[in-house]
Amino acid sequence: MQAVAAWALTGTVLAACVSVGEAQPFITCHVENGPSPELTMHHQFTPHDLLSLSVKIVETHGMCRFNITWILNADASIRYLNATKICVSPASASRACVRCDYSEEFESQTRPDGQNWQFYYVGFSVQEITKYFIEASNIPPANILEDMPKKEIILTSPGCQDSMLKHCNTCIEMGSLWDPEISACYTESEVEVNFTASGFSPNYFIFLCESDDCIDHTVSNKKKNDTRVSVRIPLNDKSRKTLIELIPYFPKCRNDCVRYSDYMEMCPEESVSDPDVTNLLGTYLYALAALLLVVCVLAAILYLKRRHDTAKSQGFLYPAMKQIPTTTVLIVYSPEVCFQHTVLGFADFLHERCHSEVIIDAWQKRRIVEIGPVQWFATQREIAEKIIFLTPGPRSAACDAACERTIESHKKDSECMFTLAFNLFCSDLKNQSSPHKYMVVSFNETNLAEQLPSPLNSCPKYFLMKDIGSFCRDLCFSRNLGSGEGRKSKCSGRFKINLKPLV
Repeated sequence: MQAVAAWALTGTVLAACVSVGEAQPFITCHVENGPSPELTMHHQFTPHDLLSLSVKIVETHGMCRFNITWILNADASIRYLNATKICVSPASASRACVRCDYSEEFESQTRPDGQNWQFYYVGFSVQEITKYFIEASNIPPANILEDMPKKEIILTSPGCQDSMLKHCNTCIEMGSLWDPEISACYTESEVEVNFTASGFSPNYFIFLCESDDCIDHTVSNKKKNDTRVSVRIPLNDKSRKTLIELIPYFPKCRNDCVRYSDYMEMCPEESVSDPDVTNLLGTYLYALAALLLVVCVLAAILYLKRRHDTAKSQGFLYPAMKQIPTTTVLIVYSPEVCFQHTVLGFADFLHERCHSEVIIDAWQKRRIVEIGPVQWFATQREIAEKIIFLTPGPRSAACDAACERTIESHKKDSECMFTLAFNLFCSDLKNQSSPHKYMVVSFNETNLAEQLPSPLNSCPKYFLMKDIGSFCRDLCFSRNLGSGEGRKSKCSGRFKINLKPLV
């Protein structure tokens, strides 16, 4: 009985017991779990039943509660109405009631605007997936042996995936808002798992499965806030596990919490060596490169001296020794672009023909997992001199099968990166900070405007191979501006001569 009283009292303290529409009369609600005193009295006149009763679930201060609304009948019996009693009976607990007393007698059957009198009460906490019996009746009640008029509602509350309940404390503590963002890959000897741990779950169970063969691993996290966790699990039997299942342990759901699963990919190859050996090897490589550079310079000097043998030829050495400036390009591609043929082919073209350094998210997956996609893209945005939005190109029967596989495997990541890039572009466009950085490149001129979000139409657009000349000139011009050479450059002519079609 103490638990029932506490449940009802909590609803009363947090309730907003005021009338809707007119300010008078007010209602005052308090707990009354037992029978009302009026049941032992005889009444010459009693009020009519309620006209209607409705219930909805609302969130107040992190708690989900019932908002119970009732409307009074518009008849003369309203003059004898003293209070309305509301009782809620959850399937898992005992019945709890509140009594809402009207501050004074009603002077009219309806409000001054002609509408029926209407009141509401916010209280009684709501648990997920629970059946409730809600009833309301007017006081004084009918006399003994007479019909007891009342309104009843039976409802079952939704689960924690409901758009309202998922934001309430009782569901948050069961992981309703938790998004682990699982990423996992495997090598021949181990599996690397990364996920975001919740501050409400201290322990996690990781299952690595191949068909019905599974191995388990336990992870503990004592931090009270959400944090990124990285775990390496050795594979003793050298088997290739392809499915990962992550099971949290929230105190409110314990072993019955929502599980998350994902498929693994092969980890990208990464050179691992002793730091001392790496440093020594780097020193030798730098020394070898310096020696080779000196030999080349001496050979050039001897050649020029032999051919010209003038002081003018010696002064010509300095510009000849300059390094060709490079442009750093970040490629952003939509989910429909074929990664294997279109993205990699375009990246190869930029590297070989335009002497550009190319950045693609698929080449830095491990780094993205470590720092998150937003921080990674913000860093690359500062590094890149040009950001190119690459749109889908024409498809051929020869590459349809390969395109479907690569599009499906990269769809989630490319959609995320494309959205991040588009949002940052809109921010730059609004603030007019660096709109010159962005370009749009397409291999298909047909309906390009329909394929792009409308803000991207303000960017320079190039159709390869039709606009290859202007694209190369503009890309080279942005590079020369950074190196202080201006527009005078021979790179556009060189591109036109050496360009080969992309497949």
